[in-house]
Amino acid sequence: MKKLLLLSAFLIFACSYGQGEQLYADGTATDQDGNSFEWISYGSQDWAIENTEVVNYRDGTEIPQVTDNTEWESLTTGAWCYYENDETKGKLYNWYAVMGIHDAIETTPNKEFAPEGWHVPTDAEWTALEEYLIANEYNYDGTTTGNKIAKAMASNTGWNTSTGTGEIGNDQSLNNSSGFNAFPEGYRNGLGSFNLEGYNAFFWSSTENDTGLAWNRSLSSYYSDLYRLFVGFKLFGFSVRFVRDASTASTENNQSNTITIYPNPTTSILTIKGKKAFDIKVYDMTGRKIMTHTGNTIDMSNLSPATYIIKAFDNSNNEEFTYKVIKD
Repeated sequence: MKKLLLLSAFLIFACSYGQGEQLYADGTATDQDGNSFEWISYGSQDWAIENTEVVNYRDGTEIPQVTDNTEWESLTTGAWCYYENDETKGKLYNWYAVMGIHDAIETTPNKEFAPEGWHVPTDAEWTALEEYLIANEYNYDGTTTGNKIAKAMASNTGWNTSTGTGEIGNDQSLNNSSGFNAFPEGYRNGLGSFNLEGYNAFFWSSTENDTGLAWNRSLSSYYSDLYRLFVGFKLFGFSVRFVRDASTASTENNQSNTITIYPNPTTSILTIKGKKAFDIKVYDMTGRKIMTHTGNTIDMSNLSPATYIIKAFDNSNNEEFTYKVIKD
């Protein structure tokens, strides 16, 4: 069974999310440009669940925006662009930006692309995420063998329609059970052309594969797996996610336990331990609010057996705690 016990408790700050608020995010962080992004704990890793938006390295040095195709294809240093140079679409980065390569002098120290406490995931960290999702039954068929996690990682909208079993584009309402929320931004190739918006999401790793290549991951509307690609030319423009540094990452064993919710699973009455009265909201997994209550118990006996998201707001401390709960 998927781990659906208490996920976490976290303080939610009032802010706006460019890629859509995830009801079961474990927290928020801020990059060097002041952009907030949400993250989720997957085992021992904390992953950003929104694509990177930075336009400066950690020390404030600007990352050049390159729109011209000829200039893009000759780059050997960091750059970014909007897909199709349209600022309403996602940001794409070449691998040189990801690695902080900001000039052509080999002896110059590289810049830091990610904010303090975060980094661009290695190839091994992508593999660890894949293995965690498979082991916790995020395969579309609920099995724990084989790589069939694409639907669980993909956003609920934006993908080209497909019909194959387990494919991302087939019934997109079933996507994103993991909360990773990968959106099909497409990519920019080495000649500066833009391709595959709506069909593919591509994400860099920080791991070099060859002189001109680096490992990356891809999701496709026509496939059911998270695909590991070695043909990622460093001058391609891909999306980027952050993962928290291991020294500061949370785990299921050290997350906040200031309040407890029980029993979980439940058949009827759910109790939040303590004497405080919480403003409680219950959501289904599509994000639809289905119940509200004030107190430290809530009666779920009339709800259908399913998984629900519980949000409990503590007015006295201005804290909101979020749980994933099974109703048997």
